[in-house]
Amino acid sequence: MKRLETLLGWSLVLCIILLFLTLGDFLSLHNIRQDYVSADILADLQVKLSKELPDWTSTKAEWFVANISFFLKSVLAILAIFTLSISIRKLKSVSKEQPDSSL
Repeated sequence: MKRLETLLGWSLVLCIILLFLTLGDFLSLHNIRQDYVSADILADLQVKLSKELPDWTSTKAEWFVANISFFLKSVLAILAIFTLSISIRKLKSVSKEQPDSSL
């Protein structure tokens, strides 16, 4: 039973981390929406500039955060699925042993 509590605790921690990563995604993508300008977009709009765009308009840091977040969320979601599936199996085995107990 102690192992089951540990697995459920880790699943909760993973879900909290996933929530914070999702918040980070929202903030990054919101900033990208405000600041992102690329040569392709300007060409599509037929806008000519006298000089190059500042480096901050490419929003490299925000795209980096979004890419890292995607990778981490994928790994953490797989771990959460794994720990929750083990927890479900443990709960089923405990409920078979003690059919009168309630959670």
